Amino acid sequence: MNDNHASPQSAAEIAREAQATARAHGFFQQWWFSLLVMALISVTTLLPHSVVDQLALQRDAVTGGEWWRIISSQFVHLGFNHTLLNIVGYLIIATAFREDVTPAEEAVSLLLANLGVGLGIYFFSLDIVWYVGLSGAIYGLLTHNLIVGYRRSPILSIFFGLFLAGKFYYEQFISGPDTATAAFIGADVAIDSHLYGAITGFVTGFISLLLFHRPHVAPAEPDRAN
Repeated sequence: MNDNHASPQSAAEIAREAQATARAHGFFQQWWFSLLVMALISVTTLLPHSVVDQLALQRDAVTGGEWWRIISSQFVHLGFNHTLLNIVGYLIIATAFREDVTPAEEAVSLLLANLGVGLGIYFFSLDIVWYVGLSGAIYGLLTHNLIVGYRRSPILSIFFGLFLAGKFYYEQFISGPDTATAAFIGADVAIDSHLYGAITGFVTGFISLLLFHRPHVAPAEPDRAN
């Protein structure tokens, strides 16, 4: 009698384990890059300041040929508060647009935003001689996602889009850097990096929308004669 009852129970347990494994696999497929980025910037918080200084965007060092600082500077931060702020921002964006952007597209968009921010600071913001942080690239990823996610969630895209437009106008023409954020992270906020990131995300978003996010059109059924 015991053996007869054991088989159905074991089969149910196997089915539940298979479902749990499938869910975990699906979660990892969707989130692996986002988790990697958040883990990376968390780990770099533990680096001593001397190492952070070797990875930061220092204008004289970049001019001297250390071009890797254009990218590496954006994965190191000033400290725990600075890192926490960017992790929370990245998590919100990754969650809001998870269904619209694959990990591969997210990776390309973020890396291009990194490049756009780094080059923008180096060539156009000559007053910035030392820079670290991912916030500019995060704004680039957000702008990219707003564009490619518009068809599925227009209200969310419009809301974030209006927020960004108002924020950039307020920062660039009215108030300047956010003093509250500066006090929280312990340094001035490089608002130009946000603008460079958004411009890069705007370009990559429209390119991606035209090439990879076209609406699916079902093929027309052929006419049938009676």
